[in-house]
Amino acid sequence: MKSNSDYHNHKDMPPAAARQAEVTRDYLKRAARIDELNGRVLIFVVGAFAKMSDDVSRICDIIAHDLARTHVLYYDDDAKRTKGMYRQRI
Repeated sequence: MKSNSDYHNHKDMPPAAARQAEVTRDYLKRAARIDELNGRVLIFVVGAFAKMSDDVSRICDIIAHDLARTHVLYYDDDAKRTKGMYRQRI
């Protein structure tokens, strides 16, 4: 967390707005770094009528994969079947 003196440097904007601007800059820097590594930022978007972006499916797949990986460390189950179980639960 930044000290209060950092927020006072932005006298023309309220502290919350200054923090918002700082977080936005930090996020964009990190996203640019991911792009440099040939990565991709996944965006979770859900519309008013439950229409979802294509990335929602990918995010769910990543979560199911991680849950299945942890599960098979403790139980003697098939990894692919376990991932399917978690994918269906999500």
